[in-house]
Amino acid sequence: MQVQRFGLVGLIKILTGLIIGMMFISSGAAASHDEAANSEQIPDMLIPLDSGNGAEYAIVVEKETQQLFLYANDGTVKEVLRMNCSTGKVTGAKAVAGDLKTPEGIYFFIKEHKDKDLGPIYGTRAFPTDYPNLLDHIAGRTGSEIWLHGTNKPLKVRDSSGCVTLENSDIDTIAKYITLNRTPIIIVKKLSYGPFDVKLEAKTSVLNIFSEWKDALENGTYHDYLKFYDPEYLPDISWWSEWNKIRKTIHTAPEPFSVELENILIIKYNGTYVVLADQVINFSGREIQAGIRKFYLTEDHFRIIGEEYQGMSQARRDKQDNPFMMACRNLGTKEDKHEIANMLDDWLKAWSSKDIQEYGNHYASDFQSQGMNLKAWLRHKGRLNKKYKYIRVSKEKLVVKKSKQRRVVSFVQKYESNAFKAVGIKQLILKREDGQWKIYRETWKKI
Repeated sequence: MQVQRFGLVGLIKILTGLIIGMMFISSGAAASHDEAANSEQIPDMLIPLDSGNGAEYAIVVEKETQQLFLYANDGTVKEVLRMNCSTGKVTGAKAVAGDLKTPEGIYFFIKEHKDKDLGPIYGTRAFPTDYPNLLDHIAGRTGSEIWLHGTNKPLKVRDSSGCVTLENSDIDTIAKYITLNRTPIIIVKKLSYGPFDVKLEAKTSVLNIFSEWKDALENGTYHDYLKFYDPEYLPDISWWSEWNKIRKTIHTAPEPFSVELENILIIKYNGTYVVLADQVINFSGREIQAGIRKFYLTEDHFRIIGEEYQGMSQARRDKQDNPFMMACRNLGTKEDKHEIANMLDDWLKAWSSKDIQEYGNHYASDFQSQGMNLKAWLRHKGRLNKKYKYIRVSKEKLVVKKSKQRRVVSFVQKYESNAFKAVGIKQLILKREDGQWKIYRETWKKI
């Protein structure tokens, strides 16, 4: 009887040992699976891409495990940090204000608040995000002030009102990896992984789409441009008419011109790609920043279903300011001044050398001044050329102003001949003719 009891106890110990051993094996297998996921595969939402500016960082929050991950992306994707976090007290994706849920999707940090500006609930620092984004507005999701922040109380799982909360030491650590309006925070219920080569195929497809989109913007028609947009989404195209006029003017200039998307970032979530890029205008050897552009594309046929300018205030959105067009207008004014100054130098040189034919080439065919048309004006100047032994004309303090499709030019004109000297303010109205600026109207006032 005693032997039987000993045998039973021994059997229980053996079985217990087997179970514990199996648990360790299972745990080891799970750990190996995690390592494989991070070394051989990468999170589904991150697309490997080398921006050319060193590693880009992305923050991923997995609500199911209450974990926050930091990934580096420089053409390969690697996990850099992993830390505990806390999300909304109520599970599920945020839908309305006050539901105590944390949103799910792709967002960007737009501000940073330091310790001195914060209440104790936010810890040592806080990073507000751009929730609700365009897709949230389209879906009717409401709420605001979804932040990544620290806390001065013990960190507990699912303990926030919708924000993502970290220990103070962790928010201070991760702060150095955050670039405002550039670093994304991707919030998901559960992380999933996929093979590297599939991500490369997606990257190639997206980059090809935007290469064609760029060509349509530079050279295509209104309809060519709209082909890249989903039929259910109508982008704001009110600027196209003005852009088309500017584009035609720029194309007549000898300087090279292009619109580029640089520092491209591609992220995928729930069947949608978010593409963030610096929009840059290259013209005459200069680069002009034209806003940070953010596109939303469907995964199934790579069509744009939404777009906005990252970091653009609501006030500017309400005014419908377009950073691209603002850059184009400024570009035209600066480049016009350089082109116009050269034209005026040639005009004054022809005037001073009494080359009436070259002088006349700087005037528009419908020029008028002092009651004279172009032919009468050139006859008048020809008579003066014969009257004076020499003529010297120069300009100072050139000012160029834009007036619709024309330019108003003024400068201090110094005129000297063997019989006459004068200093005055010359004002010219210029217009485009045959791809060049020509003098359309001319006045002079003595000073």
